[in-house]
Amino acid sequence: MIYNRSEGTVSEEKVYESKTMDFLYNTALGGVLTAVLRLPAVSMIYGLFQRRKASQKKIRKLVSDYDMNVSCSGYRSFNDFIIRKEKRMTESAKNILISPADGLVLCSVIENDTVFSLKGRDYSLSSLLRDKQSAALYEGGTALIIRLRVYDYHRFCFIDDGFIKYDKKIRGYLDSVNTVATGKFTLTSNYRRIYGLCTQNFGDVVFAEIGAMLVGRIVQTHKDNSFLKAQEKGYFEFGGSSIVLLLKKGAADIDPDILQYSSEGIETKVGYGERIGVRRD
Repeated sequence: MIYNRSEGTVSEEKVYESKTMDFLYNTALGGVLTAVLRLPAVSMIYGLFQRRKASQKKIRKLVSDYDMNVSCSGYRSFNDFIIRKEKRMTESAKNILISPADGLVLCSVIENDTVFSLKGRDYSLSSLLRDKQSAALYEGGTALIIRLRVYDYHRFCFIDDGFIKYDKKIRGYLDSVNTVATGKFTLTSNYRRIYGLCTQNFGDVVFAEIGAMLVGRIVQTHKDNSFLKAQEKGYFEFGGSSIVLLLKKGAADIDPDILQYSSEGIETKVGYGERIGVRRD
């Protein structure tokens, strides 16, 4: 279920290719195919097809199926449409915590090395980071999981001014992040890029980018060590993906509506640069 902040409504998610996902994750034959599709090499090959001119025909169907308020014309391929650039309004006040991307967010307190529990599975922070010492620094802090769907805007930004302390790649398989598959392997088994950020208003923050099934690449468009709030950091190519933000204890107060619905296991729809919390003074 999804809470829409702008409308004040809760509704069921419309899953991209839901019948295909149900087959892949809930049948024996689908399980065999999923084992192949999870391989990064397969994802890369599939990504190449999304860059071909023949893929243009998929754009109009996606826009129609999901009532996207965006033009279908002017794109050389389906992938060009997915990674399009849009001008976004963002919260500029220094004390406001913003969402790094369009997507669906869940929030939780980090307790006993657990990031979040989804569909009966507890995700270990030390497994996510592959670093027990770093995980311990965020005990009692906040974990925010922003899940991008295929039809969400695929570019993402920095949440504050600051600089990059470290960057780590963790190899892994690729699983879907839609609601049919979420809770299987996504956070702690998928390929991910872990960034340690030193921010001016929220202290040390972990910014983890998680590749999902059939994501050809995670592209970093920002090349400098320092960054500004709402400055573009990069983009995901075709496919749904996730971003995990980790904040230390006392760094920020997450907005009450996100906290309320997260406690009920309901994701909140948020936008690139939209307020999701405030610095704790």
